[in-house]
Amino acid sequence: MFDRFRSRLELSGWLTAETAFRIGAGRSTEVVGTDLPVVRDALGRPYIPGSSFKGVLRSRLESLVRAVSNNRKVVCNPAESEEWCITAQDMQEFKERVREVDARQRDEVLTERIISESCLLCLTFGSPWLASKVLVRDLLVDESLWFGQFQIRDGVAIDRDTETAAEGKLYDYEVVPAGTRFGVRLLMENGEPWQWGMLFIGLKEFEHGYVPIGGSKSRGLGWVRLNWEERKLFLLDGEEGEARLEKLIRFLDGEGFEDVGDQMVRTWIEAFKKKLAKAAGQVMV
Repeated sequence: MFDRFRSRLELSGWLTAETAFRIGAGRSTEVVGTDLPVVRDALGRPYIPGSSFKGVLRSRLESLVRAVSNNRKVVCNPAESEEWCITAQDMQEFKERVREVDARQRDEVLTERIISESCLLCLTFGSPWLASKVLVRDLLVDESLWFGQFQIRDGVAIDRDTETAAEGKLYDYEVVPAGTRFGVRLLMENGEPWQWGMLFIGLKEFEHGYVPIGGSKSRGLGWVRLNWEERKLFLLDGEEGEARLEKLIRFLDGEGFEDVGDQMVRTWIEAFKKKLAKAAGQVMV
């Protein structure tokens, strides 16, 4: 899927914390300080790992697609190896079958088989057998709004027998305060219209503020809202030969992108609906 560059969808904007949130860095070993600090960058500022944002996005999309079809060939469960769309045993069988194919075509035949058997989410976000088309940079804090202060909150473990605070179980944890803003930059390379549509459906949950991130969600932490500043698409299609090379060079200079409007997004979402209906219908036959 990546042997030839064809397109890049590029989205950038801001993710704003509407409540405090925490993405933990593990238990602290420092003598002084909080018991449970948050993750920091090299300069001591909070940030959101791109993998955390992407993980929440994929998880939310999985639940939305699973509402239509729970078949693992439409949307699998990446947390359970036996519920993958292509299990390790399936992969071994694929490899044994392609041994009968001409050696020069084996890789191509195996790749086609993996693509045809992968679920919609793995085709987009990757799997043990496929690279992800979605790339999310670490979300760095907006320095113009960051005032260099974290909040410390107290917690205590409850004794289940007495239903009171357990002795010696008082602790504190660090949170990033509400109002802190982080830059978002998300890329999808060589995507198809249905994949762009699926991506925007998942991102809608962030735009409407329905998706919490980080830990301690049941305590009210983690609510965020996403606002886009720029949505653009580059397609390397149409021209051939020298004209195609010129277009590619312009792309490398940051030119030749098309703004992504709401009508374009609606068209992509329709493409995703058709793709999902077809995939769900095929596995029901």
